[in-house]
Amino acid sequence: MQTRHVAVIGAPPDAVFAVAADVERWPSLHRAYRWCRVLERGSDRLVFEMAGLIRGWPARWTAIQERSPAARHLAFRHIKGITTGMRVNWSLLPHQDGTSVLLEHDLVISWPLVGETITNWIVGPVFIDWIARQTLMAVKQAAEHVEEGASCDVWW
Repeated sequence: MQTRHVAVIGAPPDAVFAVAADVERWPSLHRAYRWCRVLERGSDRLVFEMAGLIRGWPARWTAIQERSPAARHLAFRHIKGITTGMRVNWSLLPHQDGTSVLLEHDLVISWPLVGETITNWIVGPVFIDWIARQTLMAVKQAAEHVEEGASCDVWW
């Protein structure tokens, strides 16, 4: 299962990167994210656990985030939870109207016999596609809100 979402955000790439990279604030970005707990923090790497209600269904996962601010790229690898093995990439490019964001997810659940079917027909289109769209829209709203000079404390 692969998904691709693209958005143009009316804020500079560095501002968009700052909002997208700050997973600890994601619960204030969108109500689907319930909490985030950092397990390990490095200069360009974060290991975190997150939980939420994705389309009303409880979810919990652990992921590694690798940040490349100069390249304006974020890479996530899910290491625990139903989405173990999922890779997520955020690529940001300057755009005449601010920043073009490409958000990509790649996942195949490794359950014997049914993993690929469950991934392609249920987990991908019902859950991952939905939360990816919600997250990208929330990052867009937050970055544009900050760009207008508003406080970061009001995200949604």
